Amino acid sequence: MKNVTYHTITGGAIDLSRLSDEERSFLGDVARMYERKPEWSEFAAWWFPKFQASGLPETSIVERVCSDLESRLGIAQGNVATPDYRDYLFELIEERYGSHNRFCQETGVDPGHLSRVFAGKSELSLQNFQRILDTLDAQLIIEPRASDPERWSPERAAEALAAAVL
Repeated sequence: MKNVTYHTITGGAIDLSRLSDEERSFLGDVARMYERKPEWSEFAAWWFPKFQASGLPETSIVERVCSDLESRLGIAQGNVATPDYRDYLFELIEERYGSHNRFCQETGVDPGHLSRVFAGKSELSLQNFQRILDTLDAQLIIEPRASDPERWSPERAAEALAAAVL
């Protein structure tokens, strides 16, 4: 299969060229549903139970793609806020460490505090935030919210998905 990369709303890259037959089939069903331009809540209520029943492992990239597609619909339909720093940080940690627990174990970051930050119930101090960014070899960029609405486009995601599974 040709090299196909799915880019998430937070800029993460998911390689779809190595999908298993089961994952490709599942994402084919997702692509067909997504092409219908369902309501955000309809899509959310449809994909997650289907994923759980599929037998695919919880660590499958399919879950990340579906969650991203759901977010795109929610943003486009005005039901979900655009990503904030937590979403970017969440994805970067997952991409680089595989899990938040592993990140916390290897860096000494308090897992309870990080969990509260991701849940929006706590904030990182500027010092801790900078330490995490340094650990991830990342930087903070401040830009206007409307600087790249194409990044959140459901159509853009549908095109990448279709290229991988159809």
